[in-house]
Amino acid sequence: MTVVALLALSGCSRSITGTAVAAPSTPGQSVSDGAVKVGSGGREITMYVDFLCPACANLEKRDGAAITSAVTAGTLTVAYRPMAFLDRQSASGTYSSRAIKAFAATAKDSSPVITQRFVTALFAAQPREGGPGDLTDPQIAEVAAKAGVPAATVAKIRDGKTGVDAAAIAAANLNSLQGIGGTGTPTVVNKGTIVDLTDTGWLQKVLAG
Repeated sequence: MTVVALLALSGCSRSITGTAVAAPSTPGQSVSDGAVKVGSGGREITMYVDFLCPACANLEKRDGAAITSAVTAGTLTVAYRPMAFLDRQSASGTYSSRAIKAFAATAKDSSPVITQRFVTALFAAQPREGGPGDLTDPQIAEVAAKAGVPAATVAKIRDGKTGVDAAAIAAANLNSLQGIGGTGTPTVVNKGTIVDLTDTGWLQKVLAG
């Protein structure tokens, strides 16, 4: 696996040739052509992530609260483009894809706040890349429930019946990443330009832009 330096640590890349709650009244987030759009209004960024990528988890740990705050305030829209190239590095061989299904299903059925909360929780519960085990669908559902994801969605995640085509999402996002010259995750794009994530003030600059 090719290694890229991101966030002053190893990024993830590939070579390129609580208790569940009732469904909220707030409409779900849009899922289109691989992009899961969370929030509306303000500045917009695109984030390429793999839910098994340690560097993505570190980005979330560092900047996730600020991203969530901006989304909640209506000053930022995030188009997440989840990847699945680390499936092969998971014990089940399918973890990244199953995480995509859970995330997209949550986004469709939940408010921006709950969706962002699930992103944070999913990265906090991240299994080790190349480790001896990962999360089962029922365990991912537990993470979703604790994040406040609606009960009906939690049940879909638990039973592996989200109706989400993770392969299509991952393929669309790989093509998109290739198109902007990206080679790994996390990659953040603003106004068509890849953001320098080693700059700890990158989000403030985006919001001020």
